Amino acid sequence: MAVLLLMAEHGPAYVPPASTGSVFTDVAVDHWAGDFIEALAAEGITAGCGGGKYCPDNPITRAEMAVFLLVAEHGPGWVPPAPTGTVFSDVPAGHWAGAYIETLASEGITGGCGAGMYCPDSPVTRAEMAVFLTSTFDLTLD
Repeated sequence: MAVLLLMAEHGPAYVPPASTGSVFTDVAVDHWAGDFIEALAAEGITAGCGGGKYCPDNPITRAEMAVFLLVAEHGPGWVPPAPTGTVFSDVPAGHWAGAYIETLASEGITGGCGAGMYCPDSPVTRAEMAVFLTSTFDLTLD
């Protein structure tokens, strides 16, 4: 996800700085995506999964993806509008990513997963990620 997100944000020629292996305890300097993972942290898009780790092999949920996308799009200092809890039946106003999920909908990036729901705890597939990235960064597919 780190590779896909940063390539969509910066363009296909983007090359991140070399990793140090010192940002996350579970991302060694020679990890295949280490450069991108550390760049994601340096840009303020992620702080990892907790405890000094990134959890590179864990699937990304649709809720996590909403945060990643919008922070990459708007910058780490951006704060989404307060959630209403009325956009998706499975995302109440108190959901930890509710503001980001509702913003994805208001920006026309998502219509949810069907039947008025967003499915925040479902993993994001590569196909879904391609659609989300294309919509978020106005990418043109050739």
